[in-house]
Amino acid sequence: MVYAKYKSMEDLTNATEGTVLTIKERLLIRFARAKDTVGTNWRTELSEADPFFNTKLGVDYMRSVAQAHSSAGRGHVDRIERVTIALEKIAGIQNTPVV
Repeated sequence: MVYAKYKSMEDLTNATEGTVLTIKERLLIRFARAKDTVGTNWRTELSEADPFFNTKLGVDYMRSVAQAHSSAGRGHVDRIERVTIALEKIAGIQNTPVV
């Protein structure tokens, strides 16, 4: 899995493999880091911290992102972003916004 190769966002920006990671790939790497920080009960933590994720639509978002994490071809970038940012907030991870 490509996500385990990068330990930090600096590794992403300093990658010299000749390929540029897509926004989706970068979000999935951030998601993996936040998920690992929060732990195996990340879905429960997320649904307790954010009321949106305690709805059917929110559960669908979490499922979609978990599937995208396993198979990068799946998942929509907007869903991945919403889940990733919320999970990073719980994990206490602060990322510099991309302008």
